[in-house]
Formats: sequence, structure tokens, C-alpha cells
Amino acid sequence: MALLLRNHEIRGLMTMPDYIAAVEEGYREVGLSQGAAFPRENLWIEGEADPDVRGGHLRSGSRASFKFKAALLPGLGGAGVQAYTAGLGRGLETYMFLFDARSGALAAVMEVLYYDWLKTAAVAAVAADYLAPVASRVVALFGTGRHARSQLYGLMEVRSLERVQAYSRNPEARQAFCEKMTAELGIEVVAAASPVEALQGADIVTTITTSPTPVFDNTMLPATPLHINAMGAHYPWVREIDEQTVVGSRVFVDEMKQGLQEQGEILIPLAAGRIDDAHVVGDLGAVVAGRVIGREPESRWTLFLSGGTGVEDVAVATRLVERAREMGVGTEFAFQQPYEFEL
Repeated sequence: MALLLRNHEIRGLMTMPDYIAAVEEGYREVGLSQGAAFPRENLWIEGEADPDVRGGHLRSGSRASFKFKAALLPGLGGAGVQAYTAGLGRGLETYMFLFDARSGALAAVMEVLYYDWLKTAAVAAVAADYLAPVASRVVALFGTGRHARSQLYGLMEVRSLERVQAYSRNPEARQAFCEKMTAELGIEVVAAASPVEALQGADIVTTITTSPTPVFDNTMLPATPLHINAMGAHYPWVREIDEQTVVGSRVFVDEMKQGLQEQGEILIPLAAGRIDDAHVVGDLGAVVAGRVIGREPESRWTLFLSGGTGVEDVAVATRLVERAREMGVGTEFAFQQPYEFEL
């Protein structure tokens, strides 16, 4: 019996530490070459984009896209494909088809948007845990949408934060966000009037925006050691982080092949001859598995570029299905009913 899990049923199945542990476990398995990832593929639907429908950073001449990414994690017991459309209808339709890697049976069909909200924060938390200065206390946050909220919850699990300086383009929205997060987290979350103000004294920088161009300039960064999680952009023609910051940082991606295919922060300076492929030190799996050193004693800036991979999706989905079955959540349905090959 397979399980149907919808967004409203996924809420409460796992805590933020559970999400972080699942993501770390998945990347470790891939980093040890015991699992495998299939990078995201984008199939473009040509035409004129609908300005009222969310489609992400569409390729020129395209109105929408169909995307898919996958992973096999035998150690966790899961294999799956996440498939979704962007730019059509309601803007984003995304589903996970999860298989039991031991029996080969379909384990679940799942809606993704709710768990993606927490999974994305968990990925950033794992990266910060391995790459950010241990004594990090101050976060510069770019973006104040729903993902910015979960990003802070994730970082709170891996560092003893004391202050967040949040910047976004809408003054009213960022002020409301800061008041809400101060009350929720019990730390000082303040609205920054500019990128410069947000970056003052920061130990960790998180960018989680829809901006197609850099959200701050290299000259604004503190000279002290810090870590940057760039979580918002993942197309070759867009970037949240400026070229000079990339050149001056120890750079990591979530998954190497996918990162070198789609991260504008890497591909734009690569095309300009400012860096080569070797500038990317490694991916998150290699860091978690201990095959690549993350932050070195002499490191000033580390930069993690994430677009979301099948590794984290399958790892989290596998654990969610296990928990759902334990708690009796979801709807069971059967495939493989008796049939005959008769015309």
C-alpha cells in the first residue's frame, strides 16, 4: 500500500532538528558515494510569460517550465523523483514520487510545498553548521518572506544567535517581519534600512530573495570571518551574490554537477574568466562526509550556493513517510491490482 500525503498532513510530523538530521544524513550518504543524485532538469514551455503567475526566473522566450530532480539513498531506504511545473495555473505545482529502495515498491505520493519550506531551512542550517564561524551570533538576512522565517528557525538550531538584521525592499513588510520574529524567537530581530546596515558586524549572511541581481556589494562585507548562505537564485542568468564576493570566498555548492550547471554566481564569473571550476571547493555531501574541509583556520569568507537538490527531497520525504505511518497520518491506496494481459 502506498501512502498519499498532502501539505496539511505533513505539518507537525517532524521538528526542525528532525529535518536537519534527515538532510545531513542524506548528504552524508551521497558524499560517501553510497547514494546518487540526478541534477534538476528544466524543460521550457515557449511563449509569453503571464505576469500574474509565479514562474521563477524564466528563460528568455519561455512562459513556463516543467522540472524534475531525483536521488537514490539506499541507506535511508528511499529513492524518488520530485516533479513540478512553474508559470502555469496557480504558479507552482510540485509533487514527490517516493519509492522504497529496499523493496522497489512505490512508497508515497506527496505534496511538496509545505515540507520544502522547512527542508530549505534545514539545508542552510547544515551548511552553516559546517561552514560558519563557531561563535556566530549576528545574522544579516536579505529577504523577509515565508522562507526567511524558516531560515531563522534553522539557524537557531546550529548557532547561538543573538541578533538578526533584516533587509528587504518593502519597509512595511520588513518591519512587520522583524516584530513577528522577535516575538517568536526571543532574540533581537531588527529592520535594516539598507544592505550596508544589515551587514554591519554580521557573522552569517543569508540571502533568500527573488532578486535576479546581487543584493549587496562586496565592499559592504565586514573584513572579519563570516559565512554566506545564498538560497534564492539558481538559474545561470541570475545571481544574488556579486562576482567579487564569489572570487574572494571559499565556495561550496549543494551538489557539484547541478551547481556547475545552474548557479549564476559560478557560471557568470566562469564565462568572464574570473574563476575556473576548481574555485568550487566541494559540495555539501563531500563536506558532511569529511572528504572536503569546510572552513579552514585562515578562511575569511565561506559561501554556500544552494538551489535545492533531489538528495534533500528524498531524505526528508523518506523520514516523513516513516513518521506518517507511525502516527497513522495520510491515506493508503493500492497499485498492482490483479490483471491479465488480454486484449
